[in-house]
Amino acid sequence: MPDPRPRTFPAHLRPLRAERDTARPDTAPPSPPAENVFPRVSGPRGPRLSLCGGDDGAARRRWRGGETVRMAGRACMLEGDPAERRGADDAWVLREGTARVVGPNPRPVWFRHVLVRQPGDRGHALLATVDGQLQLLAEIGGRAGLPSLVAGQLTAAEGVLLSARPAGRSWREMFGPPAPRRMPPPDQARAIALLRVAAGVGDVLAALHDSGYSHRAVTPDAVLLPGASRSRPSVAARPVVLRDLGLAAVARLAGEGPAEYRAPEQERYGLPGPRIGPRTDVFRLAAMAYHGLAGVAPGRGGLPAPLRGCRLPFPVAQTLDEVLLRALDLDPNRRPARIRVLADAFRLGAHHLTRMSL
Repeated sequence: MPDPRPRTFPAHLRPLRAERDTARPDTAPPSPPAENVFPRVSGPRGPRLSLCGGDDGAARRRWRGGETVRMAGRACMLEGDPAERRGADDAWVLREGTARVVGPNPRPVWFRHVLVRQPGDRGHALLATVDGQLQLLAEIGGRAGLPSLVAGQLTAAEGVLLSARPAGRSWREMFGPPAPRRMPPPDQARAIALLRVAAGVGDVLAALHDSGYSHRAVTPDAVLLPGASRSRPSVAARPVVLRDLGLAAVARLAGEGPAEYRAPEQERYGLPGPRIGPRTDVFRLAAMAYHGLAGVAPGRGGLPAPLRGCRLPFPVAQTLDEVLLRALDLDPNRRPARIRVLADAFRLGAHHLTRMSL
């Protein structure tokens, strides 16, 4: 029988249950992907107070923005409807979103909440995902732009992760893309800002890779820029923070992660070929940057057009163009093995544009 007593984090650390990228075999058992299981829900709104803890009512009721729920012993006011997915007959429910801890020490947080009503492999896998990321955050959270752990709790029926959410804007709010896939290329000042931010994201992901893990779910919503303003983008380097750990410490699975900028190997995992890992982050970050600079997302059928061949309102350094195309290769083995190579290319491109604007 599983121990029903709750465990809170950070606490006495033990070795992470999930294997690191450097040691995980290709035959690792699958766990559910992060964003694949978070579709939006809609319905009537209304403030109310809810207490989590595995009771039948908490599992069946949908959470709504503006209400206050208790997670990991803290009262949290939801900021918008959380993304939510449910198992058959509400056997389990998975929620993810943003909230604000209320009380003597209020602060904005990002949360992941799992509630299991009926035992089963899927519910247990979701709890194991929360368990692994709680341990990972307790070990490396807050380092070099990684999210920091605010609170967490794990029982046989419920898993909660709360991480700090800094004030500021997301990559999407600053650089796009909005809902349409196509958008106008940025002007030179915004292109410099985008390249400097992209270099910062590469540095943060490099720190995660150095710890033996990969994110595998980088999107424009997962990158936060504390203190950023869209109306006046700064060309100076600014700190970058990841909103969450993505799929770090989660077993690989075909079709994993957000569809936006999904790497080819994430579509076909399990077939003979390269593994998902750090080079997956190289592809996703390169695709985000290419889309932000060119105004169109890289295609899925082959290499995109070089930036230097596109009609852009700013010049592109040759080295940046070459490294970006290598990073977008459909074969992970032909991409840069280290994401710092991509980050350095972004910095070089920003420096080149800055010199051209003097």
